[in-house]
Amino acid sequence: MKDKILSDFLASEKRLDLYRERAEGLLLSLLEQENVMIHHISSRTKKIESLTKKIDDKLGKYNLLNDITDLVGIRIITYLESDVDVIAGIVSREFLVDLENSIDKRELKNDQFGYKSLHLVVNLHSSRASLPEYRNYKDLKCEIQIRSILQHAWAEIEHDLGYKGKYAIPDQYKRNFNRLAALLETADLEFDRLKRELSEYENEVGELIKNAPQNVKIDQASLLQFNLENDILIEARDLISQITGWEYSPDLNNLIGIPERFELFGIKTIKDIEDSLKNDKETFFRYLKIFTKDFKYYTMGLTIVLFYYQHFLAGKTEDISKIIEYQDYGEISIAGKPEIFLENFQKAKSSS
Repeated sequence: MKDKILSDFLASEKRLDLYRERAEGLLLSLLEQENVMIHHISSRTKKIESLTKKIDDKLGKYNLLNDITDLVGIRIITYLESDVDVIAGIVSREFLVDLENSIDKRELKNDQFGYKSLHLVVNLHSSRASLPEYRNYKDLKCEIQIRSILQHAWAEIEHDLGYKGKYAIPDQYKRNFNRLAALLETADLEFDRLKRELSEYENEVGELIKNAPQNVKIDQASLLQFNLENDILIEARDLISQITGWEYSPDLNNLIGIPERFELFGIKTIKDIEDSLKNDKETFFRYLKIFTKDFKYYTMGLTIVLFYYQHFLAGKTEDISKIIEYQDYGEISIAGKPEIFLENFQKAKSSS
């Protein structure tokens, strides 16, 4: 029986490998469509040596090649543990799940810690298997492993240590082993909690800005929301677009360094930006006309106006050393001679 299974495997190896490529590509496409961010996806087709060992280890269990459900394996590493269930839902919707051979290794007993992963054995749905590009793989199974990056780290460490299973670890080391596993599990839960709280804040920050902008500190979420809704910034973007022909793309938004650089000008809350824009609106708009008059057609992010407003604030200091500090501050270096920032501001100021 073993020889027949191995012979059938060698005859099917190329088809299995092509199926692996198709299945991995399909999963990637589905995750992108659902806007699910993952850390990594990888796949493998079982090697003959590994298959031989599997048959020998489970003597008498396998009668046919199709009895072995992990000839093709795909591993998806998520950032958060909660994403495991999200991806499992997509897999269950888009594939036929073999419940008998699938296993949820996350279901540990109350006194257990350690390896956690969801293993789903799947076939193509008949509707997809009827398509020309999938027709040749309609009878093939695939095992999809889904785990968080911390669960993956634990599995790799556990494998490297060479101790798996309840009775494999010497008693004197079990406490340390379980404590480390519990730390990773706790971190997984805390990252999920942090994501939920950040999402709640992002949903609420718009109302916080409307009701009490003086209490809203400048951060990525508050600045993005303020940038979208502030009338002066909207008008400034329209002005830049009229001058340059630019179109704006939300996909190009980049706040790198912008929240931090506001501190250089004593601006710490959304109310501070709001007041500053109101006080300087006319001069700022003249500055934009001077600064962008020679720019060519381009596609930019909506946050570019904040970047240019900080250029304006740097020039407004009328202090070359402050402008140089502004240029060098944060994660990126702002190109251009410091004198230009000052000259553009002075032109805008004098033309009032």
